[in-house]
Amino acid sequence: MEPAQHFPAGWHAVAWIALGAAVAWACARADWRRLRAGAQSHAFFGAVVGVALLWTIGSGVGPVRFHLLGATLFYLMFGLPLALVGMALAAVAATVATDHGWAAVAERVLLAGVLPVLVSHVVRRAAEARLPANFFVYVFVIGFLGGGLAMLVTVAAVAASLALAAAAATGPQSGAWPALAPLLAFAEATLSGMLITLFVVYKPEWVGTFDDARYLRRRQP
Repeated sequence: MEPAQHFPAGWHAVAWIALGAAVAWACARADWRRLRAGAQSHAFFGAVVGVALLWTIGSGVGPVRFHLLGATLFYLMFGLPLALVGMALAAVAATVATDHGWAAVAERVLLAGVLPVLVSHVVRRAAEARLPANFFVYVFVIGFLGGGLAMLVTVAAVAASLALAAAAATGPQSGAWPALAPLLAFAEATLSGMLITLFVVYKPEWVGTFDDARYLRRRQP
């Protein structure tokens, strides 16, 4: 989501401070040793490039440019700290590729990167605490539904930000949001659920949040 150029100038400074704090925390907490193991660094930077490509493909409604996020998939592959760093890198790469403007990169990362990653983290924690530990729960609830919910929250946050910035008059008509949100959420959910299933089956070492002992454990007779 990219309503960035319609935000007041004062918001940019606040957004950069918030993003800087988030990235600093993520860098301090990230397990950088993981990226030195095997092909993990290739998977990480491949994910950065993949998300950046997703962000360059989209369509616009008024001042807002919609695109798939890739945040839930990134989070499930690398966990919270590395996902925050990776989404920030992907946003920078997408901005370089599309030249959508640097003034509001921080808002773009916060709304379409940090926020959906945090939503995905909350969904996973809630599912692990309240639902049975099995493969279906991980793929369908955490991957599929988590991705859809992350997109819905992001769309709502973009709409609220435009309204608070008094840009709604030049942005999408209010009737567009309810129609677009389910479509975007379903697309994001399908992307996340499908790819995380493939990775768990064929490249489980890439999926840092998938625990074989938890989700594939066999009950004793």
